[in-house]
Amino acid sequence: MSENKKPLGARLGEGFFCIFYLIFVFTVVFIFRSKGINASSNADKYRYGLGMMMAIILGCGDAFHLIPRIIVNFKGGMKKQELFFGLGNLISSITMTIYYLIMMFMCDVLATDNAAYEINYEIDRAIIIFAFIRIIICFYPQNNWFTKEGSKRWAIIRNVPFAIIGILMIALLIKASQITTIYTPIFYIQLAISVFLSFAFYLPVAIWGREKPMLGMLMIPKTFCYIWMLLVILLA
Repeated sequence: MSENKKPLGARLGEGFFCIFYLIFVFTVVFIFRSKGINASSNADKYRYGLGMMMAIILGCGDAFHLIPRIIVNFKGGMKKQELFFGLGNLISSITMTIYYLIMMFMCDVLATDNAAYEINYEIDRAIIIFAFIRIIICFYPQNNWFTKEGSKRWAIIRNVPFAIIGILMIALLIKASQITTIYTPIFYIQLAISVFLSFAFYLPVAIWGREKPMLGMLMIPKTFCYIWMLLVILLA
């Protein structure tokens, strides 16, 4: 059993934060569902329904790597720790990609009164292509998901298409803010800012986190970015 060498206070703080985050996300799922059932307009039904899908994908994906971390933080270690951490990181890498595909679709259906309207055909297709590439790369054994060392080279390889997805998603949100006829431009601008910040906090950890464990602290503001995204969608 691997031992967690972090101070007890740091372990407890991280553990309780992970619990708070998971409770928040799954609570938001039920709020989205409740509001979606009672929504008075098609736009709100789409917003609540797609928001619920995003929260489910986010919460379920993150649970696979956060629950083992919660156990390790409270117990100090666990059997097959690297296996569970690696599996959790693999699953969350895929679900995070799917999360942005749902957000892309939400931009398309909410920007104007025409639900079939696509804001930008080329951006949509590029996001789908890079999402497919990212998911395929994640399954390559060279990623070394289940070892403590991992692979910095493959961390870069798999996160290049993910970073491109982030850039394209920001461009799509900005475009939506310029043509929106349903929600205010600030709705899309807030999402664009939160997406930018989430990638800014996530990528250093994904690439250099194993070499410099202190970078893992950036996952806290990254997590708040996702909380912000869900609240923006919920409260629009």
